[in-house]
Amino acid sequence: MPPGTNYLIGQVVMRGIKQPDSVKVRTLRMVLDKYLKKYFNKKKDYWVCDKKVTSNVGDIVLIKELTERLTPEVKHEVHEMVFELGKVVDPVTGRRCRGRDFIDEAAREAEIKKFGTEVR
Repeated sequence: MPPGTNYLIGQVVMRGIKQPDSVKVRTLRMVLDKYLKKYFNKKKDYWVCDKKVTSNVGDIVLIKELTERLTPEVKHEVHEMVFELGKVVDPVTGRRCRGRDFIDEAAREAEIKKFGTEVR
């Protein structure tokens, strides 16, 4: 990532109706409540340009701030797809997982060959 560029990570909430190449991304930030001395989540939504139209609702994406705005609302673009919805990968081991359990890829491939259909 080049220095001086602002990056944010968030979840795709919806796709634009009039502009199908734009998506709304919700980001979370921790904000300190000075009275309670505790951090709370603060949500902020951004309209983001998705030129390749690869992201779907629920995907986790990395967004990058543009040097100039495309429209009055769109000032970011999708830089990279981090996690697709339903295809979660453990960052430490690199293995796919479902909840807290790892998916056994060899057994999954054997079931696909046996039944001839995709097994989730």
